[in-house]
Amino acid sequence: MEDAAAAAASSAVVVEEERLDVLNKIGQKIGISKPRGEVHRDGDYHRAVHVWIYSESTQELLLQRRADCKDSWPGQWDISSAGHISAGDSSLVSAQRELQEELGISLPKDAFELIFIYLQECVINDGKFINNEFNDVYLVTTVDPIPLEAFILQETEVSAVKYISFEEYRSLLVKEDPDYVPYEVDEQYGQLFEIIRRRCTENTVARSLSLQKQLC
Repeated sequence: MEDAAAAAASSAVVVEEERLDVLNKIGQKIGISKPRGEVHRDGDYHRAVHVWIYSESTQELLLQRRADCKDSWPGQWDISSAGHISAGDSSLVSAQRELQEELGISLPKDAFELIFIYLQECVINDGKFINNEFNDVYLVTTVDPIPLEAFILQETEVSAVKYISFEEYRSLLVKEDPDYVPYEVDEQYGQLFEIIRRRCTENTVARSLSLQKQLC
């Protein structure tokens, strides 16, 4: 019995904690990497990706509900997909990987549009989780919504997904609704909504001009 237990123990796969490149305060690598838990314990600057899926026809963003077991903002509605950039990885490869792992969707590199970089500095969990994170924010634009049943959720990360009007979502963030991960939309992260709003206006004008040409 003891031999069998020893054999099982020796064959167990040890999963090493994800390592992140440590950055300085202006986002440059300093030449070392650390386990994810130590990075957030010590408040080291590091990189991550945010991927937003946006449907043009409905003007909606896809949100995910973070799993209840998460160590940051459990059970709250958040970005379509997000995650750290592992040590040595590129931003775009990380964006593709996170979308595939969390939502089961594989997209080509040209589907990801880098729209801005956002520095998030905050402390939660009674000071136990320090998040100093440079986030590469990507927009994936679809004509129509990807059906919700097409998503395969990673249960350890995501408990649900839903679509919401980008204007309604912005309003909820302004009100600091406790069901949603907070973002300061009147500051740097507001760029997301300004970009979408501007494109909605441009698309409306383009459709109007097209219709006028057809009527002439």
